[in-house]
Amino acid sequence: MIINEKASVVTVYNHKNNTVLPWKVKWSGRVYTLLSVDFHHLIRDENTLFHVFGVTDGNIFFRLRFNTETLQWFLEELSSEIL
Repeated sequence: MIINEKASVVTVYNHKNNTVLPWKVKWSGRVYTLLSVDFHHLIRDENTLFHVFGVTDGNIFFRLRFNTETLQWFLEELSSEIL
């Protein structure tokens, strides 16, 4: 399901491999603790860099986008059908 709404995301920083990953997502009044990151890639739109993550809490797949210019997170889509 396509969402494209702002979301609050808690991240964790791993100093060993210098990565920042989503850990929790708050959207629509609920908090989801994420268990795994399925993918991460970068997209550039003109001068703005976006980080896009595919993550899951074990039941729901979330596609998150982080805007490095505005420092805002968006929930782009979610699916309760984990393949």
